[in-house]
Amino acid sequence: MIKMKIGKSILDYRKRNNLSQEQLANKIGITRQAISKWEQEKGAPDIENLILLSDEMNISLDNLIKGNSNIKKQIVNNQKAVKFHLLVILFLIAIVIYIAYFALLHEIFMIGFLVATLFMLGIELYVYMRNIRIKK
Repeated sequence: MIKMKIGKSILDYRKRNNLSQEQLANKIGITRQAISKWEQEKGAPDIENLILLSDEMNISLDNLIKGNSNIKKQIVNNQKAVKFHLLVILFLIAIVIYIAYFALLHEIFMIGFLVATLFMLGIELYVYMRNIRIKK
């Protein structure tokens, strides 16, 4: 079985259908620069964009991804990263609850610890939401 890189697949599809990078990007709702980056193998589409590309190119997602170990690794790593950030968020929420418990029952209020925890929680929420957002 011949392994074809995703960038070559996208480029071949575009040329067969006389589409510019801009036109293909507009069809799936992304930037021209993203198409260029993928075609040059400088990056790879995320799972949402892979689905949109497979629909646009009228090929199965399986055929689009198979043979490209970089895409497979990226999808697995992205899923692991999202799960990791979710666990960190839950841990930080537990710390905030712990601080509230001490503040209410023992009249010990750890303002510095609370501020640092809330700051870290805000950053983790931002990263988590950025990783799971659906690109339209």
